Amino acid sequence: MGRRAYIETPSTAVINTQGEAKAHLRVDFTDDDTYIDSLCLAAKQTIENYCNVKLLRDTIIQYCDKWEDTKELYFSPSLNSASLDVTKIKFYNSDNAVETWEDTNYTVDNFSAPATISLLGTASYPNLYNRANAIEVYYTCGATSAADIPDQLKQAGLILIGNMYENRQEIIVGRSVGSIPMTARYLMDPYKIQTLGQC
Repeated sequence: MGRRAYIETPSTAVINTQGEAKAHLRVDFTDDDTYIDSLCLAAKQTIENYCNVKLLRDTIIQYCDKWEDTKELYFSPSLNSASLDVTKIKFYNSDNAVETWEDTNYTVDNFSAPATISLLGTASYPNLYNRANAIEVYYTCGATSAADIPDQLKQAGLILIGNMYENRQEIIVGRSVGSIPMTARYLMDPYKIQTLGQC
């Protein structure tokens, strides 16, 4: 079994604006604006990595060795958002020539966590050439607007931003600093999706 994902077009959008972050931090000067912007992006990426989701729209290619590897997508949108679209599936046929698999052969369940692809009706899987990355699943994943992100995750983002802003070094004398604050974990845990790891 082999399943790998490549983010072809990563989103640079954030779920917490600079203004929201500065209000949370109670910062009313502009000296740290660029730094706060970087923390907003880092907070979004931390949530995505922790929950195994894509919050805002990324374009992804999932490479698979066998058809069974396509049944579960490596990345999913935030829980119950259904913000995922498979745009095409390409494969190397038994002659090692690239074909596009017609979308009438499969259905995408983007409400599942993780999202899944399954055969539709009486369709069957085409024969593959024996090679690595014999199948390429192209899909977009994540909301198109931060307004569609659950408030719990936005609040987790603000807590992460605050933690990174106040604790800029790995070790602070006289204080215990965790990687992710427990409050942020509580907020993110309901949205955490368990998937098969990369093989």
